[in-house]
Amino acid sequence: MKKILSNVLNQIIPIMIGVYLGFAVNNFGENRKVKQQVRTYQEMLRIELEENLQALDQVKDYHIKLSQTFSNLLASEELEKDFESTNFQGLKPGFVSSSAYQTGLQTGIIQEFDLKLVQILNRCYTLQDKYNTFNENLLSTFQSTKYPEKADEIRSFLITMRMNMNDIKFFEQDLQRQYSLILETL
Repeated sequence: MKKILSNVLNQIIPIMIGVYLGFAVNNFGENRKVKQQVRTYQEMLRIELEENLQALDQVKDYHIKLSQTFSNLLASEELEKDFESTNFQGLKPGFVSSSAYQTGLQTGIIQEFDLKLVQILNRCYTLQDKYNTFNENLLSTFQSTKYPEKADEIRSFLITMRMNMNDIKFFEQDLQRQYSLILETL
């Protein structure tokens, strides 16, 4: 009986060690794969945030100038004449992308990040969605509005547009801060 038990143990122990080593090697390989995916995702996210930051840099000065132009027109003595002579070049709405972030959500790789970073990313991309939606709505409203001709219509139009440009300016400033914070964290 002792001999049978010894034989069984001698056969089972190497098998158990082999199975354990197989699982350990497989687990090690999976961990390396996940770490590589996290590094790739971080790089995608970094590139997206830098591109979004550049996109905002390209439009923010124009939006500030546009807001100032609307304010100057509102202070004008000859509102109708000055409004007609203004070389208005459109709203130039900004657009920022979220494809890398969405990829992280869909693949679940974002779960590998620190919880605090995930919360910052969620806040940032929620703000970014609001910014994009605000720009789309503003553009749609602007395109469907009839061209103002009378002084009261012009004044109302300018007040509305100045407020919208100020909102866009605040959105852009907040997004730039968020992007910079995340880039420092990454």
